[in-house]
Amino acid sequence: STVTQDTIPPALTITSSGSLTCSVSRVTLSATGGTKYAWTAGGISATKTVVRSGTYAVTVTATNGCRVIDSIYVAEDKTAP
Repeated sequence: STVTQDTIPPALTITSSGSLTCSVSRVTLSATGGTKYAWTAGGISATKTVVRSGTYAVTVTATNGCRVIDSIYVAEDKTAP
């Protein structure tokens, strides 16, 4: 009898709906690749809406319990048109 161990981490991808500007006051961050999500800025869903620039990190957990952490930077451009 052979026992196999599944230690493959989730394939995490984080995307942003854009940058903060004078006309865009919030952006949505989306994480994929797991079954559980935990954002360092709070929140446990695959998406997070942010209103400030900065770096946002998320921990993603796969069905096998393996975790991976990654982050994304949200830029802010408040230059007048």
